[in-house]
Amino acid sequence: MPPKQKYSADEILSAALDLVRHHGLGALTIRNVAQSLDISTQPVISCFKNSAALHEAVWKSVNDIHGRYLMTFDGSDPEEIPLQIGLNYIRFATEEPHLFQLLFLNGPGPGGIQSLARLTEDPELKPMLEAMAQGGGISLEQMQSLFRTLAVYVHGYACLLAGGLMKSNQEQMKQDLTDFWTIHLNGLESPEPGQTASRTNAEGGRS
Repeated sequence: MPPKQKYSADEILSAALDLVRHHGLGALTIRNVAQSLDISTQPVISCFKNSAALHEAVWKSVNDIHGRYLMTFDGSDPEEIPLQIGLNYIRFATEEPHLFQLLFLNGPGPGGIQSLARLTEDPELKPMLEAMAQGGGISLEQMQSLFRTLAVYVHGYACLLAGGLMKSNQEQMKQDLTDFWTIHLNGLESPEPGQTASRTNAEGGRS
């Protein structure tokens, strides 16, 4: 009867994730994972056939962690959910820079899936975006487009933070995102009847 493995697949995956979290993707090898657990490479290979399988499992695990970050809300007003998601995205980059780099700065993940697409196209967001579109007097397509633009804006902030090119200032970033969202949302809102004509008269100096 073969000896029982000392570590389960989940435990080996957790060790692999810790390597990436603390040392970056370059540290993720079967040998390094085995050394971190003080075992031979055979148990690792028994759970993950090769390096590609190990990388895929780690990528999926990191993507799940990222998803939980995004969808953790603090009881914010529903209209502030896009801003909360944006701040969560930035918080992930700040707190987990190596994991952020794995997802967004190392090319597509398994099957070409990009997590930024997951952020903007998550089906859980659609009801929220529909409600906000209705409340703002704009179409769902306009709201989705605005949210995609916000995601790109936030992504830039996150890359700078994950790369250590700027220091985190939560209050300033929150104010920047709030200003961005408010200005762009106001630019899309449908005018009240007669508002367009009044604005034209005011701009043209006509009564």
